[in-house]
Amino acid sequence: MIKHYLAISALLLAPLSAHATVYLSGSTTSGITSTTAYTTGQAAGAAFGSANIGTYSSAGLGVNSTADLNASGVLAAPDHGFDNDGRGGTGTTSGVNYDQDFGPDGAVDAALFQFNAGVSLNSLTVGYVSGDADITVLAYIGSPSNVALPTNANVSGESFADLLSRGWAFIGSYNMALNTAKTINTGNVYSSYWLISAYTSVAGTGGDNSSLLDFGNDYFKLSGISGTACATTTNGGVCGGGGGAGSVPEPTSLLLLASGMLGWRMNRKNKALAA
Repeated sequence: MIKHYLAISALLLAPLSAHATVYLSGSTTSGITSTTAYTTGQAAGAAFGSANIGTYSSAGLGVNSTADLNASGVLAAPDHGFDNDGRGGTGTTSGVNYDQDFGPDGAVDAALFQFNAGVSLNSLTVGYVSGDADITVLAYIGSPSNVALPTNANVSGESFADLLSRGWAFIGSYNMALNTAKTINTGNVYSSYWLISAYTSVAGTGGDNSSLLDFGNDYFKLSGISGTACATTTNGGVCGGGGGAGSVPEPTSLLLLASGMLGWRMNRKNKALAA
């Protein structure tokens, strides 16, 4: 009988099954309910403003804004990808100096992905690289509504510093190789809102070694996102967190339950032998 309860303990503590899904590959966007583009202004510490997002053949998604137009007012490669330089050519047009960098967090392109469930993103792929492809990832772990994008998850008018004080968590910065899936989010954070941007150092330190990352020469298009969807609810970045209906018990709680069942059975057996 003791073996029976040990078997129950093992089942309770066994890893729960997870379902990995490719959320973005070419024109496929399964699980993504909205994608919104942003870019920070052309100054250090600037806030996000609106931008445009588009698909460029099979290379993937790119982000652009008026800051990416060259001196002739034309959007040309590589500025139709995610970038962090704000330059579209040489010279000055409408008061903008196109030879100037705006580091460490000015003129950074980003895309906000909203999913139909809490998701732990585990890899990203870029289908186009010019210069370099350093990427920064944040996730919203505040208390978003299941229906509408909450104010604190809408990044318009917010700087990176603002986001980090309003429920967003830095996941990591990574140096990407062309057409090669890059593992991210080793902490297994779950969220319905993920912000993927060109690299900035102000978001935090982690992911790849800082020696692999630099600001101002990153141009890439995002071609693949994969992750694991949470089958229950998420809270604070944890799948099943909060103990609500349908949540997944924590392993420590399962261990206590299993141990209690085993101890209760052994106590009954000892009393029977002593009688």
